[in-house]
Amino acid sequence: MKEGNKTNTFCGTPEYLAPEVLIGQGYTKSVDWWTLGILLYEMLSGLPPFYDENTNIMYRKILQDELKFGDDMSPDAINLLSKLLNRDSAARLGANGAQEIKSHPFFAEVDWRKLMGRKYAPPFRPNVASATDTSNFDEEFTAEAPTDSLAETSQLSDAVQQQFQGFTYQATEAIAGSIAAGSMMGGTNSAISGSYAPQRPAGGMRGAR
Repeated sequence: MKEGNKTNTFCGTPEYLAPEVLIGQGYTKSVDWWTLGILLYEMLSGLPPFYDENTNIMYRKILQDELKFGDDMSPDAINLLSKLLNRDSAARLGANGAQEIKSHPFFAEVDWRKLMGRKYAPPFRPNVASATDTSNFDEEFTAEAPTDSLAETSQLSDAVQQQFQGFTYQATEAIAGSIAAGSMMGGTNSAISGSYAPQRPAGGMRGAR
């Protein structure tokens, strides 16, 4: 998408959607800088700023709620996040180009050429025994039984289906397992039906200034 162009597609992970996407009035590449702000906020605090288990409530918060910050956030971080999470997309930091963000005091110590050249040593490098080593993943996820996602009906239109004529694929073992478990074509697979709600770290919060 070129600078200044707009699109109206409603897509993305709910926690990271910009207000203009929710409103449905068309949006520019400025939505990416909103998402960057959400990601940075989550990295600094442990949870997206407007998170709620109820998606509809979360959408309302994205559109209306005050942005709050933890007591341990630096002034530069607060300033950066406040500008990235500006609901006015035209006034949002980055709306006039990425250099606005790269020049912010929060990134004063970042050598962007060194970063792009992958010259920085990562602050954490996990120890892994092999390509299949999962010891660095939380047991909450590694303890889950692996399952195949089986769709009851095709989500593709007949016209699109015609593009795949002559191709067949059946995960016979997964289908047989689902039938044996009584979950084929009905019910909800308990292994994938749960909702993971991350916990907000303890600590005070304060509103945007």
